[in-house]
Amino acid sequence: MNLISALTCLPIAFVLWQGSSCHSANSKMNNNSGARSPASSQKSDVNGVWGGQHINMEVSDTGAEINYDCAHGRITERIVPDRGGHFNVKGLHVAERPGPTREGGENEQPADYSGVINGDEMTLTVKVRGRSEALGSYTLKRGSTGRVMKCK
Repeated sequence: MNLISALTCLPIAFVLWQGSSCHSANSKMNNNSGARSPASSQKSDVNGVWGGQHINMEVSDTGAEINYDCAHGRITERIVPDRGGHFNVKGLHVAERPGPTREGGENEQPADYSGVINGDEMTLTVKVRGRSEALGSYTLKRGSTGRVMKCK
């Protein structure tokens, strides 16, 4: 009689044990589903003012506005660094000239902006499409307005 009871209860105990282990595994998976991925946390960390020698950049969720000594630009995509902090986004670059300019006379050129973010420091390289060499490479610090000397 005891043997029959044990053989009957054993499968039931096994099913109950499996159910509780699956439940705890599912709860662990659900607890991790709310965690932020590195890319999403870096994305929000990118927003704000960045600056350095000859450059100032204001980053938002939709891109960035950039001012250089004798130029300005606009990044037209959200900057989302990969796990290593690297990014590559598209935008526009406008060379400025001293003196008055005609209304609507801006010469916007498509540009590629690439860089690396490491903590509160960003290295940014600007390249106008169709040109083999980069316009420049800049080091920016988060929270700094930078030093920009506009053409007069």
